[in-house]
Amino acid sequence: MDIKDELNRFIDESSDQEKVAMKIFLNSLKAKRENTNLTHIASLLQFKTTLIDEKTLEMEMPNSPLLDNSIGIVHGGLTATLLDTALGTLASHVPGNKKGAVTVELKVDFLTPGIGEKFICRAEVVHNGRQLVRMEGKVRNEKGNLIASATGTFFKLPE
Repeated sequence: MDIKDELNRFIDESSDQEKVAMKIFLNSLKAKRENTNLTHIASLLQFKTTLIDEKTLEMEMPNSPLLDNSIGIVHGGLTATLLDTALGTLASHVPGNKKGAVTVELKVDFLTPGIGEKFICRAEVVHNGRQLVRMEGKVRNEKGNLIASATGTFFKLPE
């Protein structure tokens, strides 16, 4: 059976929720193809990034069936991914950083269940050193409820 036959069979047998998930997968592949700066994970999770200033960034992740854990709330690992991506993206844009940054340490505190239509992470620079950037981030839902907070340290990649 080739991939087209498999896809058609899967679509015919799919629940509505599976069809929503498949549409998200297909749209993320198209978005990645059209934007080479976008990673597959950022595309799949539908991250939208707004650089507010050199010390502040917001990244939004809409809720979808792909995010649920076994009890129907956003999986903590995906909340941590949002935090890591937002903090790391901002660390890559701090003054004096020309190549990018990688995570050295990330500590996440999960405060309330991940429930909502969308999740907004606000990342802020705490300290921009010669090699390391110290960050803080908070994830809230669209109602402003605090879901998680994190601190992180990022290493500036040498030029």
